[in-house]
Amino acid sequence: MPRFSSGEEIEEVLGGFFGRIAETPQAHLIHQVGGTIEFVYHRPEARLRWIPTPDGDLPFKVQAGEATEPPLLVFEQDGDTAHRFWLGRLNLQDALARQLVRARGPLSRAMRLIPNLDDLYPLYPVFLRSTGREDWIPPAGAR
Repeated sequence: MPRFSSGEEIEEVLGGFFGRIAETPQAHLIHQVGGTIEFVYHRPEARLRWIPTPDGDLPFKVQAGEATEPPLLVFEQDGDTAHRFWLGRLNLQDALARQLVRARGPLSRAMRLIPNLDDLYPLYPVFLRSTGREDWIPPAGAR
């Protein structure tokens, strides 16, 4: 059974988590990518984007729904893959090689973010706990 019950739940959980990422010191790295990053989810269907905001209070804003402009990078995956990824239980390079995540755009720019992902993974379980989703966090060592 899929972790997310609806696209709205993906927007609520992952969109909320992405909002937390925007508040971290690593968020400024989104500007180094040089454009919007879109995440397309299947099973269930949803779309989220990180849109750089050079003059905003935060380095990027999170937007859900259909894009109004073409994104620079697109990462496509199912909701369960995204959940495992943000738990730190799925290596991006491995997921790309196994086509669990499909990417479009200049992937070399996105690879700049990889060294900083280790700082972001621990934030996802904290976010899940803050939203009453402790049961979504597998025990240590579980896959």
